[in-house]
Amino acid sequence: MTSQHPPVDGGRGPAASDAALKAALHRVFDTQIPNYASYNLVCSSESGGTVDGAWSPERIPHGLVLGYRRQPIELVIAPFDRRSLASAGRPWTVDLTNLAYAAESSPGAFDIGTSTGRMFSFTVRHRCLIDRPEERPDPRTVEQEDDAEDFSAFMRHLAAL
Repeated sequence: MTSQHPPVDGGRGPAASDAALKAALHRVFDTQIPNYASYNLVCSSESGGTVDGAWSPERIPHGLVLGYRRQPIELVIAPFDRRSLASAGRPWTVDLTNLAYAAESSPGAFDIGTSTGRMFSFTVRHRCLIDRPEERPDPRTVEQEDDAEDFSAFMRHLAAL
């Protein structure tokens, strides 16, 4: 999750907002993961599963910062509150020691299960919409086209293992 756009309008405008959102989401991840610099990050505001502990088939009220790396293969799922952009709970780690399954149910939509019974589902899009349009007239978005493509390739590789 990197901002490729310099701030415009003296730090006001969409590029500055994108950079500020990315910085806030980095803080959610970086403050909880000791070796945070070895992960690539993407944002998902469409998620479900057992992130909160109990199964919920409905979209949960917060988003996820997904940290992933290829060596060693690992995915860290860090929930965040979409309103405050603060951590919304304990991060979960999925690696080859606890991965039960990974699947792509539709382009960019993934399901992961662990050997401990945790299930996660999330969608990673080129633009991560932090706010629902019915919540704000100008929803905050994170631009992540290249990162979303790279993450999808990572997840497809994980599903093939």
